[in-house]
Amino acid sequence: MLASVNLPRLPRLPRLPRISVITPSYNQSAFLEQTIRSVLLQRYPDLEYFIIDGGSTDGSIALIRKYEPWLSYWVSEPDRGQSNAINKGFARATGQILCWLNSDDYYLPDTLLTVGEMLADGTGYYALAGHCLKVYSDNRPSVLCEGKYEDRRRLLQFWKGYQLHQPAIFWRREAFERAGWLNENLHQIMDFDYWARISEHFDFLNVDRVLACCNYHESAKTGDEYVQYHKDLKINAHRYWGSKLTREFWYLQASMTNHFIVSPKIKRVRQLARKTLDALT
Repeated sequence: MLASVNLPRLPRLPRLPRISVITPSYNQSAFLEQTIRSVLLQRYPDLEYFIIDGGSTDGSIALIRKYEPWLSYWVSEPDRGQSNAINKGFARATGQILCWLNSDDYYLPDTLLTVGEMLADGTGYYALAGHCLKVYSDNRPSVLCEGKYEDRRRLLQFWKGYQLHQPAIFWRREAFERAGWLNENLHQIMDFDYWARISEHFDFLNVDRVLACCNYHESAKTGDEYVQYHKDLKINAHRYWGSKLTREFWYLQASMTNHFIVSPKIKRVRQLARKTLDALT
């Protein structure tokens, strides 16, 4: 009979939560394989990966079929735009953590492991934001876009600098249940709209790490250097400020007015005064 031996207890590793990644796609075959591989090669132990294609005609379907054995689901059919495609993915997702990765962006190694550990059950965190690397198709040097969340007020003051970058943002199902679906009527700023809705209930944990890369090219929705994106932010800014009877509404109104109207006028007056003085001397 063998004598009993008291073995030291090994630390119990927390179970990593399931992560659901949705990739909306439409005629992005030049980048799509890079996107798919960046997700699958994470080798995350509990991954759901959905590709929702809008009926591509550029060879994207052949690429998707190539990786079909490793996908949780895919479809190619006409849709009502990017937000509608992502919502289709959300409707199928069962993960405790949700995100979307556009078909021209990609994750860096161990991104999902980092996210799974940071947003695991019991951590007390419900959304996180990391850094994103902006990669140019014309071989210009890449630009680091630092991800940083301070508080909801600072987020809504996008005119001071917007530092939440979509490919590097993840959230738990609790946040999804409070924020709901993407607004399919917003085609440029549906991501900002979603972060604003999440921030009504939860803060974002800042992760000091580059989690994703964004391929910047002329055919991208933001290929105009985000000109239309910022126009839409300005048009829709008031929808997030709450009642006009609150002090917060008028604080944000004053800040926006100062940035877009008062400060530029003061700058022009100073420039004119400087030119006048130069002409007199």
